[in-house]
Amino acid sequence: MAVEPRSKLRVWDLPTRLFHWALVMLVVFQVLTAELGPSWDKEGWYRLHFWCGYAILALLLFRIAWGFVGSTTARFGHFVKGPGAGLAYARSLLGPKGAPDIGHNPVGGWMVVALILGLLVQIITGLFATDTDMGYSAGPLAKFAGDALGRRMTTLHSYWINLLYVMVALHVSASLFYLVVKRENLIGPMFSGDKLVPAGMVAPGLRFVSVRLALSLLIAAACVVYLIVRIGG
Repeated sequence: MAVEPRSKLRVWDLPTRLFHWALVMLVVFQVLTAELGPSWDKEGWYRLHFWCGYAILALLLFRIAWGFVGSTTARFGHFVKGPGAGLAYARSLLGPKGAPDIGHNPVGGWMVVALILGLLVQIITGLFATDTDMGYSAGPLAKFAGDALGRRMTTLHSYWINLLYVMVALHVSASLFYLVVKRENLIGPMFSGDKLVPAGMVAPGLRFVSVRLALSLLIAAACVVYLIVRIGG
């Protein structure tokens, strides 16, 4: 069987790739600090837990902004499709392999949105969480929440992480499915930025935005998070 000639096509910009892997590392570290905090140096670990949460919030705010003004494949308008497109794509997975997607496919696009929203819920509830016998320290905005709301936020923060575990597991499983079953590597391009596509394949309209804009947005997001923390301080 003849091997189809393939070539590399740049699909992911540097800011999107750095966001992805920085978020992965921060989420892992966030989980570790929550798990290790109660049994080790509780105060020190939870301080790290909060700072890690601030960093994640800054990244999420950046990604939301980048989803509107960033490079083509990073924009929500490029990969967030209607339910019909998602169902049609899901059915196509059972058939022969089609042309590779430039960026996120319709199902993966909705997973990106779900993960961003899910992480936002986790971070926001943490900002308002209060001291309880569950072992959590008070979030920087806890003083603006009454006792009842603070307890609800703390409880939601404690249990919502389980939903995030499921979402992350689905995300990882989908990547492995593409790698093993569909013979399409989705992980490598998120490191290199380049995707293997049929030789001669082009992506008209694909545009990459300046890294300087991404850096400006990240600084602005960090400033917003700093103001939030200061307000609660």
